[in-house]
Amino acid sequence: MKIVEKAIPRRIFSVADAQRIGVSRARLKALADSGRLERFSRGIYAPPGISLSPLFEAEILALRGTDFVVALESALRFHNLTEAMPHELWIAMRTAARKPAVEFPVRVVRVGRASFEDGVEEHQLENATVRVYSAAKTVADMFKFRSAVGMDLAVSALKQCLKENRFSVDELMRHARINRVANVILPYIEGAFA
Repeated sequence: MKIVEKAIPRRIFSVADAQRIGVSRARLKALADSGRLERFSRGIYAPPGISLSPLFEAEILALRGTDFVVALESALRFHNLTEAMPHELWIAMRTAARKPAVEFPVRVVRVGRASFEDGVEEHQLENATVRVYSAAKTVADMFKFRSAVGMDLAVSALKQCLKENRFSVDELMRHARINRVANVILPYIEGAFA
């Protein structure tokens, strides 16, 4: 049994990952019960004391195979556009997709196919590849979902991005047109350059 335990990855892993190297569900449960593994979520385990990334919850969803993109406040934090740590993981999902059943707080926004697929970047984090919206797409989404996140946060993110030249106005407006908020964003862009 010790040989099997040594084959367990030194990162977060799913039950499917463990089964590929010959570790059964029962053995994972026994290792978790004895304290040699930590259970983070249904079907997600890791060695004790592993370092966690700021998007740890997103990594768990990615390992579980959930079709989502990190969005809004969580994407702002990922792109260092806010100092605040969101109290929940904000994700975008397709309109008909089921909300994931997880033990941590997740805020889901529903978007159509064009908006869901627009502006997606893939980032390899410590334990999984996570899809995150680009900075320009995130700012456009902040204006689209301004009633959920607050107009102050949307305007603040826009001003910071323009000040730091994170993206071009053309790129932002392309995402804004897809989100149907170009007329909402335009006065704030004009005000930033006035």
